[in-house]
Amino acid sequence: MDGTKRRLGDRRGRPRFEIVGQLWGALESVEPLRLHNLSRGGALIESRVPLQPESIHRLRFAYRGQVSDLQARVRHVTPFSTASMHDRFLVGVEFLALPSAALGQIDGLVAAHIESSDQSGESH
Repeated sequence: MDGTKRRLGDRRGRPRFEIVGQLWGALESVEPLRLHNLSRGGALIESRVPLQPESIHRLRFAYRGQVSDLQARVRHVTPFSTASMHDRFLVGVEFLALPSAALGQIDGLVAAHIESSDQSGESH
């Protein structure tokens, strides 16, 4: 065989370069989160990942075609599971400096929920 034989399991098609010393970087991940409750002050969300208490995250809130980017601080994390889902976490977040557009979206969503609850006879 020739000298270009790749090791078993090495599937790289392009060359890689060795980094000498430290190279800092960031990794961003986007994951849809189930919203359990919401207020102007914060939210309770469901996550597959146990977010670190006191950490700050950027969230994207979309409602009726409007999108707002928010910052939130994790205040508490509670593990839970159901018969069909395991390793889930309820994460309480506090919103930091909400933009006015986001306040309008939250108020609209809460009002719509109250109205639909009133029509169906549910309690708030």
